[in-house]
Amino acid sequence: MPSASRTAAALVLSGLFAVSSAALAQPAAKVINIDLSEYKYSPMEIDLKAGQPYVFHLTNSGSKDHDLSAKAFFATVALAPGSAAKVKNGDVDLDEGESVDVSLVPQKRGAFEMHCTQFMHSMLGMKGQIVVS
Repeated sequence: MPSASRTAAALVLSGLFAVSSAALAQPAAKVINIDLSEYKYSPMEIDLKAGQPYVFHLTNSGSKDHDLSAKAFFATVALAPGSAAKVKNGDVDLDEGESVDVSLVPQKRGAFEMHCTQFMHSMLGMKGQIVVS
């Protein structure tokens, strides 16, 4: 008759393998570094795949407040719970020198405009697009 400790060990190991398999099935989130400065985004085009997890690491390296406004895009993504509060009405606002991470999974394919809503910033070139394929 097998000992209780062997049975318990077998159950623990089978549980670990199940957790490991589930963790391996989830792709790691790809970090996309986005720099906001006077008066540009770098990169100006962000290419993503629908259904894949991403972290937008936004950094305001400029000497003014900036934002990344992409209302149509943010309306179609699944935001991680901790990221939902960082996106307000499709905008992510950053004070001078601030960085923020937004975790998301794009759900819809298409090309989406992004721009800075600060006065004259988009007219001076602070705009681009997010392309989800």
